[in-house]
Amino acid sequence: MIKSDWTYLGLFFIALFSLVLIAEIFRKLFHWQPEASRKFVHVFTGILVSLTPFALQSMWPMLILGTLFTILDFVAIRKNLFRGMHGTKRHSYGTVFYPLSFVILVVLLWDNDKLILVTAMLIMAIADALASLVGERVKHPIHLEFGFEAKSVQGSLTMLVSTFMIVALCSLALPQFTPIQLTALQVIWYAVLVAIIATACEVISLHGSDNLTVPLGAAFTMHYLFHHTPGDALFFTLGIILSLLAAIMSFRFKFLDTGGAIGAFLLGVVVFGIGRLAFTIPILTFFITSSVISNIGKGHKQKLITIFEKTGKRDLWQVLANGGLAGALVLTWNYYHLDIFYIFFLGALAAVTADTWATEIGVLSRTKPVSILNFKTVPPGTSGGITLIGTAGAAAGSLLLVITGWLTAPPSSVRIIDNKEFVIIMLAGLLASFVDSFLGATVQAKYRCQVCNKITEKTRHCQQPAVHIGGYIWINNDMVNLFCAVSSILFLLVIRSIVL
Repeated sequence: MIKSDWTYLGLFFIALFSLVLIAEIFRKLFHWQPEASRKFVHVFTGILVSLTPFALQSMWPMLILGTLFTILDFVAIRKNLFRGMHGTKRHSYGTVFYPLSFVILVVLLWDNDKLILVTAMLIMAIADALASLVGERVKHPIHLEFGFEAKSVQGSLTMLVSTFMIVALCSLALPQFTPIQLTALQVIWYAVLVAIIATACEVISLHGSDNLTVPLGAAFTMHYLFHHTPGDALFFTLGIILSLLAAIMSFRFKFLDTGGAIGAFLLGVVVFGIGRLAFTIPILTFFITSSVISNIGKGHKQKLITIFEKTGKRDLWQVLANGGLAGALVLTWNYYHLDIFYIFFLGALAAVTADTWATEIGVLSRTKPVSILNFKTVPPGTSGGITLIGTAGAAAGSLLLVITGWLTAPPSSVRIIDNKEFVIIMLAGLLASFVDSFLGATVQAKYRCQVCNKITEKTRHCQQPAVHIGGYIWINNDMVNLFCAVSSILFLLVIRSIVL
């Protein structure tokens, strides 16, 4: 780091702390609401930080500053300090995610894509703040529960339009910093796509996480579009359209709630837009078959609705738990194009497919389930209970998933899924479904209803808070599903090391 950069580091540090102090002074002098002073800091800090890639030669000053503020902001929130900066009407870690997102973007984009870094930060600083301001000040807001928190339609539209304008204006400067040349049509086209992704990331946020998801989502979309051919951009656009249609249809047929539909849309953009058919067909196989099977025997399953934590329409958490790892593996494959990531992708989907089929088919068994721990009979719906028909369903689900992956595998010099690999992936998915049952029996949170005395996964039962009687509170059904998907990767690594 050169000497002048140390000077800039000190100046920026002083400037940022001055903004916080000014906001705190204004809040006390003019009796500002904490939310108003927080937005003041949010906007001006974002604009100031956005200028740094063009003022500094080294990224290290901003890495140090961003990391320092991430830590300080976390401590300030926990200690209730600087309410002019952290005060909000809702519990939020937005001021922690803010510098954290900047640190991530600096590491990834500083050397070759500074304009994308700047644009992403401006979207967070300006578009996100405008969306919040309009959502709070509009006279007749239309609130929808898109995900974890209610968002206003007016605020989301403001986010969409303002993001489009920021991306379009910044894209005009691309030739000055990179050899990339965009036509006027491409500028409008790409700005629309980035605005859609950024808005979707914003509406499903909670506790200020949009300060992380919005800039990262926008930056990824811009990076993909700017560094790929118009043909790739066309496929990406098609992926957005298909994902939107799939999300709407899933919501229409009550497979997903609003939050789940938005989450599935973002996941679909990654899988459809980047992974193409090789990744799309397997994940559609999981989603469609699981949705159909969950509607079989509805009358019988209705009896267990008071036991299972979640039934019926899938929410955002369920979408992330079952498909989040698969989406991350598609992103990883996009950057490295190693066949092993496709194998891992199929393994993760084989696991969640096997688990879902085991549950949905197993509850239809005419014989009582047995505990995976001691093989003693347990009541239907008990976490960790397994049945013969459910196990057969798990094997069938894993098999079907691997078949679709084998048929649609990416073109390669040799087929990446041979006979041994086929069996390994199927076996990994089946074994992972048993991990789900084991975790459900041991560490998943369990509750007892204070009214009817039933054991349940729900935190509320009979309209009363249920008493926690076992497992860890933070390990719910969604967390167990995520562990199930991750365990399939571990099984793949172990079995492949032995067999191959």
